[in-house]
Amino acid sequence: MAVESVGATLERALLVHAVLALLALWPALKLLARAGLPRAWAAVLALPILGWPVFATYLAVVRWPTLPPRPERLHTRERLRREREARAAAGRG
Repeated sequence: MAVESVGATLERALLVHAVLALLALWPALKLLARAGLPRAWAAVLALPILGWPVFATYLAVVRWPTLPPRPERLHTRERLRREREARAAAGRG
């Protein structure tokens, strides 16, 4: 049984952390963008040991901005019908 040095163990742990942080970077960026928060906070995930808890605490504590509702997606025919009705109503008024 070979005994690993502390340096090799630490190196392996940091490598695993770097891989996991890179894997979590894309979902974190999407989450921050969809929530309307600064994307720079995703860089916190690179901090060993503290990155994940700091990122999660930030998401839990910060006040999320109120975004306007997404516009309703209509089929082309429905959109044209509504536009026609609006023009007809404006023409009568």
